[in-house]
Amino acid sequence: MEYVFLVVVAFFIVALGVRVGLDYSKNTQYTKQVLKELREIKELLQKGSEK
Repeated sequence: MEYVFLVVVAFFIVALGVRVGLDYSKNTQYTKQVLKELREIKELLQKGSEK
């Protein structure tokens, strides 16, 4: 009985870890996209001010 309980607890811990890892990955991807767009905006503003 104790073995089954430990397996269930371990499963939930692993599932939580995978979920947190996926959320972190999505957040990192979103942050990279925002930074890329900000760089593009900065370049456009610099080109516009040079004229």
